[in-house]
Amino acid sequence: MILKDIEVICCGNILASDDGIGPVIAKELQSLCLPENVDVLDAGTPGLALLDMILGVRKVIIVDAMISGVKPGTIRELKLDQIEVSGKIPEISLHDLPLTEALSIARKVFPEKMPDELVMIGIEAESIVKPNIGLTKSVEEAVPKAVEMILHEIRKPLFR
Repeated sequence: MILKDIEVICCGNILASDDGIGPVIAKELQSLCLPENVDVLDAGTPGLALLDMILGVRKVIIVDAMISGVKPGTIRELKLDQIEVSGKIPEISLHDLPLTEALSIARKVFPEKMPDELVMIGIEAESIVKPNIGLTKSVEEAVPKAVEMILHEIRKPLFR
């Protein structure tokens, strides 16, 4: 596999309402004419497989739903050092490992292979009820702005 300079990793479960924001944005981005050094992945719910997607890549943009208590549809841009980890061992299977835990493992085990830059575009979810296909109105309305934020990140010069 040839690694691209920029990986846009869109996470989420389309069967859990707003958690499907990542795949929706991946489809939007894949319909655009992006630079050749950019790869867009619909990653589903990757767990530890996220490590294979980010290690050795120069810049990673992760797109995912988040629940932080702010207004649904709010979009936040977070750098790697702003993404908090709970600090406790998750009580779930490794297939459901939260994004924050997978990033923490990558930073500890493979620090030399971490991206030069990692940005997360998080969209506040209103509902993640399963099974429920489709985004709520507030999250659906956030899609164009989230796509624009991702395109802005893609256009920024690469570090190194």
